[in-house]
Amino acid sequence: MSMHASRSNDTALPLRGYFLSVGGALLCLLWVTGWVLPPQLPSRFAEPDPARPPIRIHSDVKGPALVTIDTNQSPPTPSDKEIVVAHTPLVGD
Repeated sequence: MSMHASRSNDTALPLRGYFLSVGGALLCLLWVTGWVLPPQLPSRFAEPDPARPPIRIHSDVKGPALVTIDTNQSPPTPSDKEIVVAHTPLVGD
């Protein structure tokens, strides 16, 4: 029984070790990249420019009307004419 318990621990630990080592390596790579590369320059669109007004898009086409579903009412009951029964033929038919 002790052999079975040690096998289950051995199979779970390499996967955890893999994620810890690869995740740690990627984290270190991100830190080194941020330290080595120059900081990002500010975008020319980051600051408002009075010569360029903001673009506002307006459409003359209106969307569909709002659909309101009232769930407080009971659903309508179908009449006898509306009930459709599926007919399956018997094997002998």
